[in-house]
Amino acid sequence: MRTLLISLVLSGAALAQAPITVAVVKGDVSAPDPSSAVWTGVAPSTISLMGQPMITPRPEKTITAELKVQAVHDGKNLAFRLSWKDDGVNEAGPLGTYSDAAAIQFPVKVSEFPPPVMMGAKDTPVHIFHWRAQYQRDAERGKPTMKDLYPNLNVDMYPLEFADMGTLSKKSDAEREQYSPGRVSGNPQAYAKSGVDEIIAEGFSTSSVQAGHGGRGKASWKDGEWTLVITRPLVSEGGSVLTPGGNGFVAFAVWQGGAGEVGSRKCVTMMWTPLALGK
Repeated sequence: MRTLLISLVLSGAALAQAPITVAVVKGDVSAPDPSSAVWTGVAPSTISLMGQPMITPRPEKTITAELKVQAVHDGKNLAFRLSWKDDGVNEAGPLGTYSDAAAIQFPVKVSEFPPPVMMGAKDTPVHIFHWRAQYQRDAERGKPTMKDLYPNLNVDMYPLEFADMGTLSKKSDAEREQYSPGRVSGNPQAYAKSGVDEIIAEGFSTSSVQAGHGGRGKASWKDGEWTLVITRPLVSEGGSVLTPGGNGFVAFAVWQGGAGEVGSRKCVTMMWTPLALGK
């Protein structure tokens, strides 16, 4: 039975989830707002998740078994509102701590049959919008410094950071960044984020962070529950495209950082959920 399930998932043929109806609303939904009145009256869909079972390291159990999803569009932008239970807020920080996170995924190519739900496949890419509580903290309160993360840290000095500059002139940020290998190499994780990474993938271990197609995200945590809104343009150049009155597919993933979930340790939908966009 397990072999049959994995075969169906990899083929992209498992579509047992009930469709999500994307309601049409007036106004602009491009700014993510979990408490917006636009969500009033939009019936949520209940999406089932399970601990990612295929790639190691796998989670030991399903931490997030259920996701509440609402969706609207304004003719130009699409917004998803996701809610799930989580005992606390985790924003990563020192080594060995991880961020709460969630992602939504769309096929890039329009087709009757979507690609494999597990990150797509060669020549059938997927477009992922990945929110992290860590990124939202960085945007709202600033990216923490090494001293913030490790208050007892003590070093003699960092290059170009002298307590007494003497006769030396103060160096520019660009000159100082020569000593930050991640930034010099262009590693996108070395910079503060606005809340959402946009990723293109064509199978396991192929995720590539993109320069951005207009995705935005904002979440709030209250009474043991995250409520997250991710917005995106309906038409993403170089990414996925959705059309008012048309159909599509979406998949979801959730990470609970406090439970040690990171990377492949996550809870996911094991099948695509059909989308029906109002016109």
